[in-house]
Amino acid sequence: MRIVNIILTSVNGGAEQVFIDYLVALKNLGHEILAVTKLDAPYADEVEKLGIKVKKITNNLGYHDIFAISNLRNILQEFDADIVISHAGRAISLSKKAVKKITSKKILKVAVNHSMNVKRSIGSDIILSVNKEIFFRTIDAGQREDSSFIISNAIDLNDADIDVPKVNLQKKEEIVIGVMGRLDESKGFYDAIRSIKILEKLSDKKFILKIAGSGLIEPKLRSLVKKLDLENKVEFCGWIKSKKDFFSSIDIFLLSSKSETFGLVLLEAMKYFKPIISTDADGPKEILRDKQDALIVTLKPSENIEERIANAVIEMVDNPDAMNLMVENSAVRVREKFSYKSLEKKLREIVGGA
Repeated sequence: MRIVNIILTSVNGGAEQVFIDYLVALKNLGHEILAVTKLDAPYADEVEKLGIKVKKITNNLGYHDIFAISNLRNILQEFDADIVISHAGRAISLSKKAVKKITSKKILKVAVNHSMNVKRSIGSDIILSVNKEIFFRTIDAGQREDSSFIISNAIDLNDADIDVPKVNLQKKEEIVIGVMGRLDESKGFYDAIRSIKILEKLSDKKFILKIAGSGLIEPKLRSLVKKLDLENKVEFCGWIKSKKDFFSSIDIFLLSSKSETFGLVLLEAMKYFKPIISTDADGPKEILRDKQDALIVTLKPSENIEERIANAVIEMVDNPDAMNLMVENSAVRVREKFSYKSLEKKLREIVGGA
């Protein structure tokens, strides 16, 4: 099959990584692949390093950009595409309009929903959703069940270690907690910072918070750190190039999100054998099992989430046997359910192999 994989965003993030993961999986299945990105996509170079051809287009006029639609139509025709896979609303909307203008052949339209905003995907030949809640929303919006599927995101485990190390945090005087993601309101980083202040009162150990990522609320986060007098206990790491180096530098990984449709960073923490504390947002609930793979912190009630995070950290530190068992379980779970092999198998079932 000749497959065009499209995303039209200008940032690095989870959806962008999944776009790249699909390219790898489809290439491994033997399909002929073309990637389409925005002209300013920061991840386009990474795609080219995979040996996959990239077409870059401009999209300055939003969802009704007639120039982008025309460019996409021409790209699809020149490539003689059999399938177009579109990630997120803008790519889905524009590619559907481009395909509609092609009458010479039937092109299968596949939409990948990375968020709860599913309206632009409805009516596609196939819809892929990254969690159950999104899947059910597509059905409620009118999509047929036989053309809507759940496909979890995946992670490359080819370079992952096999042996799971044993760790006892009780023996450490300084414990480093890591968070990673786009710095915006949905990620719960305010709660992560406040939890460090609470941990000062709960334990004699020193707790350090490393924040990996960039975004609009960084000045607010820095202001909170200063207000709580935590400047020597919170480190802003910026955008991380080496995930392995980051995870090697922390003792516990925390996902503090108020809203998270999947949580690809959890798979990375599982890959690198980190103890995990996570909120019970929609995506994490489908990845992790409480007290089996991780400690889960409830988001309701919305008050005092930082206290629940701090208490979970103390529970993790005080129970090394239980913590190590959770790490072992999560290492097995990521291999069985969230590897590239799992993604390839699901994509083969839906779009077939070459």
